Amino acid sequence: MLFDIFLLWYTAVMLRVIQGPTVKWVDIQNPTRKDIDDLRRSFHFHPLVLDELLIPAWRPKVERFPDYLSLILYYPVYSKERKETRPRELDILVTKNALITVHYSSIVPVKALFDKCNMYPEARGNYLGQSSGYLLFYVLSGFWKQSLLKLTRVNLKIDQIEEKIFQGEERTQVREISLAKADVINFWRIVEPQGEILERLRKEGADFFGSEVEPYLSDIVDDYNQSVHELETARETVRALEETNNSLLTAKTNEVVRLLTVLSTLILPLTLIASIFGMNVELPIGNHTKDYWFIMIFMAIAVVTLYLYFKRKRWV
Repeated sequence: MLFDIFLLWYTAVMLRVIQGPTVKWVDIQNPTRKDIDDLRRSFHFHPLVLDELLIPAWRPKVERFPDYLSLILYYPVYSKERKETRPRELDILVTKNALITVHYSSIVPVKALFDKCNMYPEARGNYLGQSSGYLLFYVLSGFWKQSLLKLTRVNLKIDQIEEKIFQGEERTQVREISLAKADVINFWRIVEPQGEILERLRKEGADFFGSEVEPYLSDIVDDYNQSVHELETARETVRALEETNNSLLTAKTNEVVRLLTVLSTLILPLTLIASIFGMNVELPIGNHTKDYWFIMIFMAIAVVTLYLYFKRKRWV
């Protein structure tokens, strides 16, 4: 009962604050107008920047102001129910001594780092004991490292598809390939546009925080580039698997068509002979009791001859 009450209280508190030795971290989930007014009074951010926190944005960006930086980034989240990857927006405002993270849904790496700093004084001293630029690095580093881990799921799915394709399950993998392809495309649409933003952050951040922070921001760019590289590999692999699967399906279809064509050709002379002797006209043979066996032998010879001919041509 007490745990349920605590859980309800915890989920209701959307604005959480940690005061470290030198840096304050404010984390807001589902921001309200009251949260925005509190930020305006505490940090004097531009009203247009604060108003953007109340509505979802559509593209990543970074803006430099005299006293702070404003960022909008997107975190890829996979939905098992829909079997697709969708973006979750993360807004960041960072001053010389404070970091504000704003999001509409829980973002795992951000929540994990915040909870760690909130629960353990040692972690609070490590992450919030330097400048806000270092805290920004830790947040974004976890952000992109978790994105790389999510690519592991994509690669495992691709490996499963490849294995089943060469086990003779080409038809069942058509839908799985389409889902994997859509997943990679969605992942790519989330990650790829953020490269220019991170490059700008590296330049603007080095000027805003100082040159000692630049190597850390460059490390974030490296994590991003690794994500893009793995995504490109996954995209090319899915495309190759789709082509391979289509080729195998086409080969199987052609094999069935060839077999049916051969069978139809073998049956054709039998049908022709049966049709001739089924005509309601006088025929040279067919009136004697032994003629039946003569006709059957003639049919068998025709079928065997055609079969041997096809065998010689390697059509069967």
